[in-house]
Amino acid sequence: MTFDLSPSGGGTLLRFTESGFREKGWEAAVLEEQYRDHVRGWDYFLPRLVTYVARLVSAP
Repeated sequence: MTFDLSPSGGGTLLRFTESGFREKGWEAAVLEEQYRDHVRGWDYFLPRLVTYVARLVSAP
């Protein structure tokens, strides 16, 4: 997985890439299940990153 940060206006753009699922050698059903689980996890955690970073920036 990679995290690429780049300036964007007055903030920072985060591009997150997770790869390597096919290289695991899983059967198709397992691959699809793992992929869906990871998507759900990142859909949950990445939006919370914005809130977390905002608290860090505003902390004294």
